[in-house]
Amino acid sequence: MLLFRTLLIMALWLATALASPYPLTLTDELGYTLTLTAEPQRVVSMLPSHTETVCALNGCLTLVGIDDFSAGVPNTSGLPTLGGGLFGFNLEAIVALKPDLVLVSEFGELAGALRQAGLTVFAGSPQSFEDAFSFFEIIGQLVNRQEEAAQLATSVRAEVAEVAAAVAGRTPPTVYYELDATPFSVGPGSFIGVLIAKAGGQNIVSAELGDFPMLDPEFIVSADPEIIVLASHPHGESAATVAARPGWATLSAVVEGAIIELTSEQVDLINRPGPNLGAAVRLLASFFHPDAF
Repeated sequence: MLLFRTLLIMALWLATALASPYPLTLTDELGYTLTLTAEPQRVVSMLPSHTETVCALNGCLTLVGIDDFSAGVPNTSGLPTLGGGLFGFNLEAIVALKPDLVLVSEFGELAGALRQAGLTVFAGSPQSFEDAFSFFEIIGQLVNRQEEAAQLATSVRAEVAEVAAAVAGRTPPTVYYELDATPFSVGPGSFIGVLIAKAGGQNIVSAELGDFPMLDPEFIVSADPEIIVLASHPHGESAATVAARPGWATLSAVVEGAIIELTSEQVDLINRPGPNLGAAVRLLASFFHPDAF
């Protein structure tokens, strides 16, 4: 019996060892190769979409620090906030946490500063709708939550498909999505542009203008959107300020009162390419086709 138990324990250990993805070697978006010898136990996330993904993969307890913009992510209360993530970061505080993995954007100076400090860094961020699903897989690999990552991708795609089916065949209203009053908007190739399309809206911005174009106000006036979505509302823009812009008072969206003033929480939901894409599509669809829900 003792021999049997010993062999069983050895077999279980061997199975676990063979199933382990570590040592794990990956190349990030900046072309740097990192190797993890074991599952990270102390993770710092300096990007909200990464923070949301780690938590969606049941990895919140591995987080020891987050960027300022991740502070509202559920189950992260009490974690130290370490700056804005790109330029306004607190390098000393991050290093002091002794993380065995730091998740950052590929943009800005943070990745380089952390590497110079001797930390293990993965730099990269989803820039498109499909990128979000790729990063579910990547982060799942990094934090040893591969099965959870596959389940997350399946559930998010299912929710998006459910919403798309609910609005299929309906006439899409023309939509102007305002990031800020510059006016700065989104093209159809951006992840937000894809969300608008899947929610049954017709973006007034064409692909030729790019993913995140700065628009001429006259272009918006000539496009005459039927719905205006203000992601700029938390920064002071409103139905009243839009109506007061030169030439905008006669826009269909203004005349019909179809100006959506997003809350800060709704902006975060839509503007972050992460595990809440399904909820973001559902929210937008409720604006475009309220009778479908």
